[in-house]
Amino acid sequence: MKLNLLSKIIFAILLAFTVNSFVYFGFANIYSSTIINYENFQEQFYSGIYQYRILSSYFFVWVYDFLSFLNIDYQVFKLKFINPDSEPQMYLSFYILNTFFMVLSSIMLVLITDSKNFIATNSEKLLIVAISLFCIALSTFVIVPYDVSSYFFILVFFYFLLQYLEKQSILILVLLNTIIIISTFNRESSALSLSLAATLLYSKFGLKKETIMPIVVLGLSFLVVYLGLRLISENFTTNDGNLLLQNFTQPKNLLGLLFWLIFFSFTLMLAKDKKTLNHILLFHVLSLPYLFLCIYTGILYEIRLYIPLLLTSLLLSKTEFLRID
Repeated sequence: MKLNLLSKIIFAILLAFTVNSFVYFGFANIYSSTIINYENFQEQFYSGIYQYRILSSYFFVWVYDFLSFLNIDYQVFKLKFINPDSEPQMYLSFYILNTFFMVLSSIMLVLITDSKNFIATNSEKLLIVAISLFCIALSTFVIVPYDVSSYFFILVFFYFLLQYLEKQSILILVLLNTIIIISTFNRESSALSLSLAATLLYSKFGLKKETIMPIVVLGLSFLVVYLGLRLISENFTTNDGNLLLQNFTQPKNLLGLLFWLIFFSFTLMLAKDKKTLNHILLFHVLSLPYLFLCIYTGILYEIRLYIPLLLTSLLLSKTEFLRID
């Protein structure tokens, strides 16, 4: 059955909304129960490395403040909390913010899979969109304000990068720079967009100025924001401590590592040919700084850390360009 673009977008939006709604309202959250409290939220997300993710915090506070003006009877949601200090308004704010960006991400997934450089059947395209959304939903047992929005910005960057690879327009490059700047204010994982750009630019142009110059420009935009935020705060915190030992000894973290390995292998098996398989491998090699920080200072059980690589790899598995030598 061949669906037009609008039908696929509507399906993806409804799937994103439905799946995320079931996750938020069908289960009681255990893992992130302590931050469903405004005071605890401020204490965690306005200190350490989290303080630099300012855009997502603003988004969340805007939603929270908006709900404050509404006379909502939260009993209607029949929410069950593990922590007695949890606030229904906080939980609903997380739900609204993350569902909004999940819906936007679903639209971008459809647009990317519908591009002419995405070589797959209609069934494969729909399945990749669905797998991506289910994996995002699965990872949200860790509730934070910045992850789903960061996926959206990476997907937007991917979409316009495809346009740039077709037509090396200065205007599109400026737009890509703007996306990098905005997404770095949201979360430093925007560096993965640089890895993606380097992967596809090198795939098409090789090691030439057509590859090097855009990467230099995009990289400088990232560094200006990344370092600027730390200079303003007069604090160069890059992580919240060494968790390397815990990541390779605690059962939950080993389970998280297994998730990483399984879904990395899954994207390799989905690759349409050797060239797209090499795209995925090169992308992971160029993402080694991010991977190292995740292993060193992240909690591997929080599978959300691998989601941006998974989404990008799923899309790379079917993305193809003719190389220009």
